[in-house]
Amino acid sequence: MGAHTTPTIADEYASKYVQSRQLHHAARALLPGGITHMARAFDPFPLYIESCVGAHKWDVDGNRYIDYWMGHGAMLLGHAHPAVVEAIREQASRGTHAGGSTRLEIEWARLIMDLVPSAEAVKFTSSGTEATLLALRAARAYTGKRKIIKFEGHFHGWHDYVMCGVIPPYDTPMSAGIPEEVQRSVILVPFNDNAALTQALDSSDDIAAVIAEPGGSYDDTVPANPIFLAHLRQETARRGVVLIFDEVVTGFRYAVGGAQEYFNVIPDLTTLAKVMAGGLNGGAVVGSAEIMKIFEPKADPDWNRYRMVPHPGTFNANPLSAAAGIAALQIIATGEPTKRAQEMAEMLISGINQVLKHRGVPGCAYGRASIFKTFVGAEAPRVTRFDFSHVKEDTRTLMQGPPHAKTLRQGMVLNGVDLMRVAGFVSAAHTAEIIEETVHAFDCTIARMQQEGLLHG
Repeated sequence: MGAHTTPTIADEYASKYVQSRQLHHAARALLPGGITHMARAFDPFPLYIESCVGAHKWDVDGNRYIDYWMGHGAMLLGHAHPAVVEAIREQASRGTHAGGSTRLEIEWARLIMDLVPSAEAVKFTSSGTEATLLALRAARAYTGKRKIIKFEGHFHGWHDYVMCGVIPPYDTPMSAGIPEEVQRSVILVPFNDNAALTQALDSSDDIAAVIAEPGGSYDDTVPANPIFLAHLRQETARRGVVLIFDEVVTGFRYAVGGAQEYFNVIPDLTTLAKVMAGGLNGGAVVGSAEIMKIFEPKADPDWNRYRMVPHPGTFNANPLSAAAGIAALQIIATGEPTKRAQEMAEMLISGINQVLKHRGVPGCAYGRASIFKTFVGAEAPRVTRFDFSHVKEDTRTLMQGPPHAKTLRQGMVLNGVDLMRVAGFVSAAHTAEIIEETVHAFDCTIARMQQEGLLHG
């Protein structure tokens, strides 16, 4: 008989999840690539999820996982929070689309304005992508200028303008099909670089706006330097350039008022989504009342036809999303969910780093608020410790990603934890016991990767 061969992490993943594998085979015949979101692409197949409650989810094969996708960051309260579920159920019984205005949209807007420092007025959209598209259009209309400054490695959705400069090489858009005319209207600037920003702002008198993820590049993969954010606010204000903070990810997580409250840097416009809609689809542009007037119809045909920014959208502030958003934000307004999620994230980051130290594996976990990242298998860049002395070099390293990322995620899944790639979002539903279980799963995964010769230590 031949020698027994222990299956690898990759082998076990490929063979264990039978129904997920079968469903993905069926999906490939119906959906391009077999997926409905590029982040869900996973080799050899993604997990197919049956249900989610609290900090857990269950796949179609009956396996339970501690979840760190948390609805791509939307589920700050955890999955299926009873108050949100009840609000949705109650509203659904009264209808899902009014085809008209509702009291809910007023209450939802008031809550957002109470919580977000920059919000003097609210314009609802159906997604974060729509929100950034609308904010950029409003900035152009308000200033009468055409160009925008966008930072390398920052993700703002999938419309044409923000597809520029997302992943290396930055001179090529993230997607095919982006016209060169669009690319020429976007000025790309390295993030956390004061001199480069100032030079870009001085390069043209036709700049309408600067848009940024205030937490850092690509969902906080490269953390923002607070000194840079203050410089960004000062330089844009001095020139009358509209500053847009994309808080689709950071909103209500960094603080109840988002990253702008956390850093005390207030933009002119803010884009929101995810947490604000309680787990349903919904987004918003909020900001200066003066700029937001660009959306208001007037008794002036010339204004309405040539200077206003009209904003249709079948599902803007739809009653279901509004009900879910109100229920979620009323709880978030207490400050407790944000605080709880942050405490659990700090515990998780500490636990992962202890495992890496114990195992002698280079790398680290890092993050702010309730967003965490891991960089395992190579020396951790200094910026993960919020040391910005080598930020250009560190940015290149972090944007390339750590080695063996796929195997790390597969190993964690096999140990009952589903990371969002090699990172994730912590919710208020995560507990100390859940974090301990996660750290144990991480330890088991790292040990097995060492046994397979993928990590040394």
